[in-house]
Order: sequence, then structure tokens, then C-alpha cells
Amino acid sequence: MTMQDSTGPDILATRLDAGIAAWGELAAQVAQPDLRERARAAGGSVLAALAAGHTLLVAGNGGSAAISSHIAAEFLGKCVVDRHPLPAISLAESPASLTAIGNDYGFDEVFVRGVQAFGRPGDVLLAMSTSGASPNIIAALAEARSRGLGTILMTGEKGAGRVDLADHLLAVPSRETPRIQEVHMLWAHSWCEAVDHAMQEQG
Repeated sequence: MTMQDSTGPDILATRLDAGIAAWGELAAQVAQPDLRERARAAGGSVLAALAAGHTLLVAGNGGSAAISSHIAAEFLGKCVVDRHPLPAISLAESPASLTAIGNDYGFDEVFVRGVQAFGRPGDVLLAMSTSGASPNIIAALAEARSRGLGTILMTGEKGAGRVDLADHLLAVPSRETPRIQEVHMLWAHSWCEAVDHAMQEQG
């Protein structure tokens, strides 16, 4: 029995076509002036903080944890243009830290302690939760705000109403986790590219 036989009539093509169709719809929605401006403003806060010598902290769970590491790496290294390294830390990077904190203090605290350790006034916390309801993300945003950090929450349709959680709320108009995370990556990459060019011009 082949994989195609065991999974029905070309399930791979079906899912690919569904993803492409969803992206076609999302592209138009993400390009709407209001959401586009909110994404630009959030990116502006990242650029301003890094240009002033502050640090970007990034946090997320699961797939968003992988995106957190990806984003931090883009700033520490480069995205598209060579420039000096910039201070960016993924709070989801260390399994040892996450499991130690989770074991000793509870999983809701795994990002809070990273904010307490590394966050300083003027820094920015970029947090991701596709639902907008992850307790450890909500706790980290509250801690960041109390310490004078700028805050950005990237979420999905379910979290669209959580304007109370962050200075900048970016909600992807979708309930599909893969599509939400793909748009989060689009926004983050646009910021990384802008920072690369801006910092290169500064020399």
C-alpha cells in the first residue's frame, strides 16, 4: 500500500491547495490599511528600541518558541543586509532554563523570570500566542509593562480583543494556527529587513 493509497486521494495536494487558498485570502486581509499600520507601528517600536541600544526579548510556546529563536537569530546575525549585531534574546531558547523554572515555580512563570532577569526600561518584549490566552505569555507581558518595557503581542483571531495586554496588538484574522504563525513570521521578517537597512545606513 502506498502512502497515497493509505491517506485518500492525494491528501498532500489537497492540503497544499487549501493552504494556498487561505494565503490568498489572508494576503488581502493583512494588507488592509488598519492592520498594516498597526504592524508598521509595532515594527517602529522595535527599530527605535534597537537603534537606542535597547534589547529585544522574544517569547512564545511550541511553534511560536521556534519563531522566537528564529527572530532573535535574525537580529543577532542578519536577515538580508550585513550590519553590526543587535541585542535580541529568545526567552524560549534554553530547555534547561524552561524546565528548571517550570519545575520550581510553575510553567506560568517560565517567561516572567526571563523578563525579570534581562528586561530593562526601554527594551521591548515581543510575545506570541496564537490564542491570545497563554498564561505564561500574559504573565510575561504584565511583568514587562510593570518594568517599563515596550510590549507587542502577536496573536490570532481569538486574541483580537486583548488590547489590554500590550502596547501593540497584532491579530491575524484566522483561527488556523499554521496560517497565524506564518503571518507572524511575515511581520517579523519585515521588521528584521527594515532594521538591517536602517542600521546599515547608520554605519
